[in-house]
Amino acid sequence: MAAEVKILIEGYTNADSVIGMGEEKTRPTISLVRDGDIVMVVDPGVLDNQQILVDALKKENLTVQDVNVVCITHSHIDHYRNIGMFPHAKTLEYFGLWNKQTVDAWPEKFTSNIQILHTPGHDYTGITLLVTTEPESRHPGVVAICGDVFWKENYPRDPRDDAFASNPERLKESREMVMKMADWIIPGHGPIYKNDKNAVLLEEEESLREAIKNEAKIAVTCKKCHRQMSQKDKCECRPYLCFHCCECGMDCGACSCSHKR
Repeated sequence: MAAEVKILIEGYTNADSVIGMGEEKTRPTISLVRDGDIVMVVDPGVLDNQQILVDALKKENLTVQDVNVVCITHSHIDHYRNIGMFPHAKTLEYFGLWNKQTVDAWPEKFTSNIQILHTPGHDYTGITLLVTTEPESRHPGVVAICGDVFWKENYPRDPRDDAFASNPERLKESREMVMKMADWIIPGHGPIYKNDKNAVLLEEEESLREAIKNEAKIAVTCKKCHRQMSQKDKCECRPYLCFHCCECGMDCGACSCSHKR
């Protein structure tokens, strides 16, 4: 018996259109996965009201009490803000499977129909669920619930255009892995879409020309001081901050902001 995947709440983001100015608005795509005794909600992030998620579960004849696993695709708060809604659920995230105050390493083969992959790049805590569904289901085959490996359908096209990516090169590798394995993709902030496994993620020569042309292009504003930042101005650990506002200590081995300061 294969698993079942449904989108409970379809997400959105305008982060791609307000870079450098304007108010960012975002909501993650919240998914439901059922496999045998597993009732899992994925990415119960920011909402105007928690009742929206309660009502979405009710349409599936479920309550928050019925959910026994909550999965967080990565450690950005817009994807996990409402995790506390599920008092009886275990938490599945990059660091392990949490049950109250204990944590165990998760197996890559979580169930016979659910595989977990580490997919870093947007954030180093990124994981993707590969869920095998019934041939007669609405989305037959393997459904990848990948968080912000993709924000929306094949977007950002170039991983270097992900202004919040901690490591664009690793993100490119994660995207290619997901695209090779998935028949369907549920992105971090959009509807499910059919994956073309034969698609080329980037035309390298065109991408290189574009990168050179945009080397000094303003990418995003610092969330703390609101300075405009280019790629080289971003903290490697916290790409939403500039190196002036980096919150890492002098002994941080991941970024070089302390030397820039």
